[in-house]
Amino acid sequence: MITILLVHDNSDLIDLTRSYLEKGGEVRVDAVSSTKQAIDVLKNRNYDVIVSYFQLPEVNGIEFLPEMNGVELLQYLKSHGNPTPFILYTRLGRDRILLEDLNSAGEVVFPKGVEPRTPLSELRDLIYQAVLRKKLERDQTLRTDLLSSILSLTPIWICQIRGGVMEWTNTPMSAGLGYDDGGLVGKNATALFADRESFERASRELTLSIDGNGWGRAETLLKKKDGSPVHCILKVHAIDSHDPARGQVMIIEDITEKKRLEEAVRESGIRTRELLMHAGSLIMKLDLAGTITFFNTYAQTFFGYSEQEVLGKNIVGTLIPSGETDGRDATGFASDVALNGEGVAIRISGMRIRDGSPVWVAWTTKAIRDAAGHVSEVVCIGHDITDRTSRERPRISTAMWKDRVIGGTDVEDGVFDAVFSICLEISREGREGKKVGTAFVIGDAENVLAKSRQLILNPFAGHQTADRMVTNHDIKENIKELAQLDGAFVIRGDGLIEAAARYITIDTSAVGIQKGLGTRHSSVAGITLVTNAIGIVVSQSGGKISIFRDGRIVQEIA
Repeated sequence: MITILLVHDNSDLIDLTRSYLEKGGEVRVDAVSSTKQAIDVLKNRNYDVIVSYFQLPEVNGIEFLPEMNGVELLQYLKSHGNPTPFILYTRLGRDRILLEDLNSAGEVVFPKGVEPRTPLSELRDLIYQAVLRKKLERDQTLRTDLLSSILSLTPIWICQIRGGVMEWTNTPMSAGLGYDDGGLVGKNATALFADRESFERASRELTLSIDGNGWGRAETLLKKKDGSPVHCILKVHAIDSHDPARGQVMIIEDITEKKRLEEAVRESGIRTRELLMHAGSLIMKLDLAGTITFFNTYAQTFFGYSEQEVLGKNIVGTLIPSGETDGRDATGFASDVALNGEGVAIRISGMRIRDGSPVWVAWTTKAIRDAAGHVSEVVCIGHDITDRTSRERPRISTAMWKDRVIGGTDVEDGVFDAVFSICLEISREGREGKKVGTAFVIGDAENVLAKSRQLILNPFAGHQTADRMVTNHDIKENIKELAQLDGAFVIRGDGLIEAAARYITIDTSAVGIQKGLGTRHSSVAGITLVTNAIGIVVSQSGGKISIFRDGRIVQEIA
């Protein structure tokens, strides 16, 4: 509904006008007969439009506003900040009214003896137009104020440039460059740059580097009011591509902190490389194909190769002889990180130094990821675990990592060593020229037996205790023979073999081992997840030995 304040002289013509306007139900008219009454009413409420007689008759008793007419009323309201649309009307003779508002003027004629619907309709339309114009102005002001608030709150620096001069800047830009709000307005854009060369170079880049949406882009050095440098990315776009005279909008991103961090990372990388080169551990870096991209001084001394001799070469054919691997060792380090997680499993690899001597190295891995989060390279940190006390070929020493595997279980050191030694022989030799895969579950035997069943009659049932101890060297060949059977060996923590050919019956759906491992691996991982046992699996396909604890691989020997 439109509300109207009508200031009139109580004439019949104005009463008729009021009645007509209110008849449609969309307009409510409040009438007063003097400017004093109008001012009093406007103190307590607002109207959509004010309609006032241009020349009112004198009103007795008005002391503070003597003889105020319609124009003077309008001036008074404007001086007090009242923006309500104002329409003046003046009677010209007995049958004519002249109506005038801020933006238009018109003459309404009231013929004698005829109901003045047409002129009154024109008056109504004039009022509607005035109200509509005011509403549009108010909405435009609100939108402008809202946009200005948004631009002032955004952390991105924004300015408008025309003819090389900044006509407007948002508050964050002024503050970021050390100026008071509006302190950059009127300055030439060259004042933003550290020097003339930076300005000219940025101008060329903004002209040449334009994307598909019309934004020019340049990276440059600006300066604050105090002269300190600011690394920035500039983006410029014409306000109207058809009218360049309207100027451009420029968006500025402060990347000073990013540059500082990049420099810190670069310097840190140099220091880290120096530390890695001289560290007391074997450190190398591989890409996903197994190509060596870094080889520290300690590794060069240990393997007998210089950095120039190994960089750019694949680990297979240098540190791992080509004839002793099926090729999976080259990518195994990266797959361990991607599938098992960083630092979860220690990978023990049989390798050879320059003179051909075999060595065993325990490797832990750390992924290097690209911007998308994908593994691009792997840092491998290794320790020599070769047991050189044996008169036979060098063996793996378990001293360095065994406690991590059996700590907190009932498995004795000697029992673990005996089972591990048997697994190494099965992995390396197989049985009668054939590759053999098998599994051993050690410790927490009662729970393991409760969660498994025999596939065949237990080969160890009824034998004397001495003939069932895994530490008894005399039964090693029997164990290697029985390893060809399906199922797992169940061994107590003190070394007593409870059973062979044991089928594990637990649900393995909660096991999260890497893809590509078979049911033997998932079953052993599952039993170690629900018991306090340790599992060792020898893979039939490649001879890899996987040691499980708490449902995951904690050690691998390849």
